Amino acid sequence: MGHAVEKEAPAIEGLRTIKFAVSDCDASLAFYQAVFGVERLPAIDHRDATGAIYAYVCRWSAIGALLDLRLLPGHAAAARKMDTLSLSVADHASLESWVAHLDRLRAPHSGIVPTGLSWCIVIEDPDGRYIKLFARQGHGPEIAADKDNIWMQN
Repeated sequence: MGHAVEKEAPAIEGLRTIKFAVSDCDASLAFYQAVFGVERLPAIDHRDATGAIYAYVCRWSAIGALLDLRLLPGHAAAARKMDTLSLSVADHASLESWVAHLDRLRAPHSGIVPTGLSWCIVIEDPDGRYIKLFARQGHGPEIAADKDNIWMQN
């Protein structure tokens, strides 16, 4: 007996949780609060049997999801330099605002890098994970992608 193939997958309402392995919950929390404005929700932090916290749970209002900063140092090290999340902003001017914000915080970032179709900023978190911000506004073929940029080698 063959299996019927569904034409469409069942509905998904949206993104619920992003979980990042981190080596230091406090350092990661401080970074994500300052850079992205996440709000820790202490009532739903995860605790082990002794009561020790092993994950901070945060509301990330800008993307409508929770952020789980899970203490897993080995996993965090393995994810170093991976671009595990790409977010979108409206345009090049929005990226310029992000550069100013990141510079004020002294957060490590690539600056604005031209890609094949648009522009991007790569932000490095305390564990070396890359988060990319892409402008939805594109550009034409007169702007070449910076394929040799060290921040884009992942």
